[in-house]
Amino acid sequence: MSLDSYGGNPDIVATREEIERVAFEIKLCAEELTAWPALELLLADPLHQLQFRVASSGIHQKLERLHNHCLIASENYFGTEAQIHRRFELSFVPELARLVSNLASSAGWELDRNVSATLVSESTTSRPDSITKMLDRLWALSSKQDPTIGIDIFTGPTGTKTAVVYIPGTQSMGFGDTANPLDMASNIQAMGSVGSAASEKAVLLAIRQAGINSTDEVILVGHSQGGMVAANIAEHPTGFIAAGLVTFGAPIAQLRNLKAPVMAIEHSNDPVPNLSGKANPVKKNWVSVQRVSSKAESNAILFSHSLKSYKNTAIAVDGSLDFGIKNIRSQLLEKLSGARPIKSLEFQISRESR
Repeated sequence: MSLDSYGGNPDIVATREEIERVAFEIKLCAEELTAWPALELLLADPLHQLQFRVASSGIHQKLERLHNHCLIASENYFGTEAQIHRRFELSFVPELARLVSNLASSAGWELDRNVSATLVSESTTSRPDSITKMLDRLWALSSKQDPTIGIDIFTGPTGTKTAVVYIPGTQSMGFGDTANPLDMASNIQAMGSVGSAASEKAVLLAIRQAGINSTDEVILVGHSQGGMVAANIAEHPTGFIAAGLVTFGAPIAQLRNLKAPVMAIEHSNDPVPNLSGKANPVKKNWVSVQRVSSKAESNAILFSHSLKSYKNTAIAVDGSLDFGIKNIRSQLLEKLSGARPIKSLEFQISRESR
């Protein structure tokens, strides 16, 4: 199964503009190096001038090669990013989401009702040692009849506590008029601003009720809206340390300041990740993984967006030898290496009636 990826490589963190700027500076140096000095300088010290000419010829050739290699590296490394930019680039989407949210509030839509997170299950779980196992846990939660968040808590050899929070995707086409906060209203609010979506508020409430505190680390895993909510929380963690983010088919490119390791898994023919209106950034802590899914992988109407299809991608991710993928995958999983499961919690989340 063919995967495309970019980012996640600590050795390549420059932007395309930065590489091209360096290439331009090299080109200028090469041109200045070959510029002949005034005639009187040549006559005043012909021996040194001759030595300079001989030496500068080799230096000029090296500078020309560096210039060309910079341009080739820029084109090769950012090829995948360029494809994404060509595929979809509407930078005003987050602004549009904020406008829609403001208009909805002005029209009297009840988008800011209180939320609840009710503990409905407590059990034990095994430690996820792969991206595929994280997807399996997320898939099981997404299949439940009621909107349910999973929080699995582990303790490390040194006593450190790490939680993995699983957030399903959109489950309702309502606009704030139902009890399910995983709806279209939350999609718009989560895209428009951090901390405003009902689903995001409910997840944070569940995290607090799970006993997570300021010294604990949290890895967030989400699909679709759940991935966008997870990314919002990871960028602005409240009461805990954001230790990692794994998203499937989620629009998160509008968030540029994520500090934790990020793995954004997307299908090139899945329109949902494009809703951020821009390409994911190229950063050493962020790897974007893509492939084209096929209709045979899922019987869902939007087959490219289904978790059944994304499971095949997760399996390929776990088996990938790509440096960026391996780097971020190891950073995410090593947080749980040797950890002992404490408990597995499930919270049903809801909008509360006024």
